[in-house]
Amino acid sequence: MKPAYHRISPVNILGENSNRLMVVLKTKGCEYARKTGGCTVCGFLNNASDTITENDIIEQLNYTLKTNNLNDVEEIDILTLGSFLNDAEVSIHTRIALLKRISEINHIKRVAIESRAEYVTIEKLLRCQQALGDKILDFGIGLESADDYIRNKVINKGLSKKAFEKTVEKVKEAGCHLLVYLLIKPPGLTEEEAINDAVNSAAYVFNIARKIGVSVRVAFEPVFICENTELEKLYLQSKYRLLSLWSVVDVIVKVHQFGNIFVGLSDEELSMDRMPHTCPDCNKYIIDSIEYFNKTQDISRLMDLYCECKSDYSLEMKRGEI
Repeated sequence: MKPAYHRISPVNILGENSNRLMVVLKTKGCEYARKTGGCTVCGFLNNASDTITENDIIEQLNYTLKTNNLNDVEEIDILTLGSFLNDAEVSIHTRIALLKRISEINHIKRVAIESRAEYVTIEKLLRCQQALGDKILDFGIGLESADDYIRNKVINKGLSKKAFEKTVEKVKEAGCHLLVYLLIKPPGLTEEEAINDAVNSAAYVFNIARKIGVSVRVAFEPVFICENTELEKLYLQSKYRLLSLWSVVDVIVKVHQFGNIFVGLSDEELSMDRMPHTCPDCNKYIIDSIEYFNKTQDISRLMDLYCECKSDYSLEMKRGEI
């Protein structure tokens, strides 16, 4: 059985240039989304199915490992259309089977999983780490924004800062590393507000991680348009404008000094090409430069970027038109 999506892309692992395999496994889907409608920007339920079995989930990983050349891959990120640690979505048996399968690949150094805060326990994290052996376990959580209003009213995340910080403490106690997802330009924000929110949110995350004493990475997710979401409704009504990649570059330049960051450039085949962009002349080169940063954490190429469309972007920003 094939997964919903899989892709190999550049990543930096503890200062070393490398590559990661991201796989999105089809599952029954996010329980929070099924009960509440979920986050306004998320389209993962589009790939979910009630008929997915435990064996189906395991076979999707096996398919992905067999069909990708993993020679230069040292990290595997497992996404599951919801929460990896929710027993109702991924059983304990399935979780351990997936991680043990990856543990057999000697050259894999780091594995990332993700979950909503309410399903996280120290015991679950310890069992996952034990299944992986000596590989680094990155636990990922979507904070999305450090601003309470944006996170819970605009995005409908259903996550308090108190719950987030308690989760960080559990990650620390279990001896895992922390991976925090932040959105760039949720609905309702101008380009300038989106940049400021992303920078302020990253500063909050790095400060909390330093205070608690846990190793952390921030993964920025520039917002794209998914079908069957509240965000798509706004987009089709011309009430949401896609983010400019120039703003993504600005965020990276302002945040890289805080610590290790990664920028997600994949749409998991959910956007119908409705993704952050610039003009046709520079779009691909900017994306390539961001991926170069993801691998090296070196901002030099980003600092040298230029295109005529940047002047238009800057002028629109100054006028408050975007």
